[in-house]
Amino acid sequence: MGILLNSAGLLVPILLAYYWINGRSTGKRIPGPRAHPFVGHTFQVPTIHTWKYYENLWHQYGPIVKLTFAGDDILILSDPVDAQELLARRSRIYSSRRPLVYAGKYQSNNMRFTLLPYGEMFKRHIAAFHSMLEPRAVGGYEGLQLEKSHRLLVDLVKAPTEFFRHVPRFPASLIFLLTFGQELAEDSKDLVEVQKVLADFVYDINPGAHVVDTFPFLDYLPDILSPWRKEALRKRKRELTLYGRLCNEVKDRMAQDPELECFTARLFDQQKTQSMPDEEIFYIAGTAFASGTGTSAATLLWFVMAMAMFPAAQKKAQEELDSVFGPDTVPDFSRRMDLPYCFALIKEVIRWAPTVSLSFPHYLDEDDEYKGYTIRKGTTVISSLWNMHHNEEEFPDSYGFNPDRFMYKEPGTDFFNTETLGLGNYGFGFGRRECPGQHLAAKSMWIAIVRMLWGFHIEPLKDGNGMPMKIDPDNCTEGLTSRPNPFPANFIPRSAAHVETILSGEGRS
Repeated sequence: MGILLNSAGLLVPILLAYYWINGRSTGKRIPGPRAHPFVGHTFQVPTIHTWKYYENLWHQYGPIVKLTFAGDDILILSDPVDAQELLARRSRIYSSRRPLVYAGKYQSNNMRFTLLPYGEMFKRHIAAFHSMLEPRAVGGYEGLQLEKSHRLLVDLVKAPTEFFRHVPRFPASLIFLLTFGQELAEDSKDLVEVQKVLADFVYDINPGAHVVDTFPFLDYLPDILSPWRKEALRKRKRELTLYGRLCNEVKDRMAQDPELECFTARLFDQQKTQSMPDEEIFYIAGTAFASGTGTSAATLLWFVMAMAMFPAAQKKAQEELDSVFGPDTVPDFSRRMDLPYCFALIKEVIRWAPTVSLSFPHYLDEDDEYKGYTIRKGTTVISSLWNMHHNEEEFPDSYGFNPDRFMYKEPGTDFFNTETLGLGNYGFGFGRRECPGQHLAAKSMWIAIVRMLWGFHIEPLKDGNGMPMKIDPDNCTEGLTSRPNPFPANFIPRSAAHVETILSGEGRS
């Protein structure tokens, strides 16, 4: 043991010196705060409200900021023009992922789509997702979206203050059915478990979350000196227990019904020709379930918060809805072109509280030059979507909630289409790493939000004195993505006629 510790003691300063020397760049310096010797900014970047720290850097140093984690460069982009140029137009070299020891090698066995480098496995996974999530395929899911969103309305009538349970269940039940070909159990145990898995993963990939990802040489230490390794493997076992059970249930049903149709069944059908081991299928299907559940649920919860905080916008949307759908008709997709303000309101939700405050990091595969800066191979590039959405020049009063800022095109144009909810904001990312599920997510969010606005007034809960309780938008989860923590709001049916329409099943597909 003494020999191991002494060796590690000699190795650490040598490697730190190597990272420091190689981390120093030549030529025009990319703006950023002063780094500490050897460790760079490793211990300066907070893991709590990281996007707020990057916002301060943006205001102090400009739209392109460089940090270093022990010699590894981190480039923070706050201007969508820069992100579009580097991550989209130059996507050939900016579409990979930095290898992560904790979340990649041990927690995911290098099979999780979000962390895959740009290569054959990534292309195989993205092709599988596109078969399920391309616009043409998503058009066939409208009946299920109507059915599941109606269940959401019924749940909100019966237990309005339990919206924190009902709202996430809507996208989860839809994606669960599409992925595994069965209904999500009423006890929602699988939903609770996948939410835990997703919360861990979002934290674990945050730059600086684990020292071993900053200093990969620590992976050479034995298990007794690396308790993090056991922890990561435990998380992987929990994920595979969940994903493996759900996928194997599909395989068992396929033996009884060869015509079974769902995303996982298609993966098993392609298994031999694609040379995919079972574990890879588990991760593809599990990623579909987790990703489709997490971000959509978070956006819907931010919507609820926005309506409770900004009643004027809610009232204006309801007036528009009332001009199209009466209390005896639950909204569907047929009149979406007649609801421009509702469309703008959803775009404003995505802008006001971006679920992905910081993009999942891109990784540069070769040296590049941009605006006189040399960007080194191996640089991690993060788009601060929070900063992009709170740029006062593009979005005046950016901390306010104003759907009118998106009312700049006439109804009836392609702009008012659920497939274009990402236009004018940057919530779905850039380049080859754009969210593959954005079309399904957009249509699901649209129908759920429009129906909730049609059926309910969303208000803050009142305290014992009848006063509205405070809602704090800064009270949210941490990591690259965020969702609000439980907050005091209530759903009040807009009329007895609305309740009767909901409970009678009118509007079901």
